[in-house]
Amino acid sequence: MRKIGILGLGAIGSVMSRALVAHPENEIFYYTRTPKSKIKIQFQNKKIEIPIDSKKERSEELDWLLICLKEYHFETAKEQLVQLIGVYTKVVVIRNGIELKAPITPFTTDENILECMIDCPTQPIEDNYYLQYRKPILKVEKSKLAKRFRALFTKNDVQIIEVQDYKTENWKKLIESSALGSILCLTGRTCSVFENPEVIDLYKDLLREGIEVAKSNGAIIEGNFESEMLDKIATYSKTKGSSMLSDRLTGNIIEVNAKNGAIEKVASQNKIATPINDTICKLLRQINQN
Repeated sequence: MRKIGILGLGAIGSVMSRALVAHPENEIFYYTRTPKSKIKIQFQNKKIEIPIDSKKERSEELDWLLICLKEYHFETAKEQLVQLIGVYTKVVVIRNGIELKAPITPFTTDENILECMIDCPTQPIEDNYYLQYRKPILKVEKSKLAKRFRALFTKNDVQIIEVQDYKTENWKKLIESSALGSILCLTGRTCSVFENPEVIDLYKDLLREGIEVAKSNGAIIEGNFESEMLDKIATYSKTKGSSMLSDRLTGNIIEVNAKNGAIEKVASQNKIATPINDTICKLLRQINQN
């Protein structure tokens, strides 16, 4: 049996748990700050409950650890990471942002860490359930470790895409999600807000700033990326929200540093002017202070 730990049982940790328990060779260990007795997910009109024992003991080190924490949780998770990451433990980091390996390198070697992007719209609903809208799509860098990661799942539970240029794919997702998410968060509106041409212009400006910063960081962004993003928002339902909007509406901390703040940081390092994104960051941080 493969011993797999999941650290963080929010929306993404719950989704990954549902996928991993389906494989008969996986033994799952759950680690969470908030005590839970079960994971509750609604998927394809079916309600699923996964009993968990967060105090379950293990006699050997974990083969794998999936870290599903938000960026702002890492600082307080250091002691736990020391306990959970063994010499041979493979670590998968699934969260928003870029440079996902950085907080983990003090605890293991670079070769043992796999950065992972996830596309799986999920939101909390009544009775502590998470509503999962579709099968998770995971993007990882093409490698031997990625192939071993793929083997943890049954074929139909997730879609895993291995990419040659992970940095570029990571930046594309960051640019898109930070531009859209911050606009929805600050306006308190769903994608219906894009009916206003002035909001679309703001979205374009944020995309362009993000693209310039991404290129300065070595990402290869094609010339048609901006038009693709504009075509994409035109297809969205007017009721579509974002994780940043959800966090604001539910009173949770907004992931500024993993989204617009990540662009702000690299822009500052590479001396790229991003006045609009900088203003967005100030406003988002003010919301968090409130």
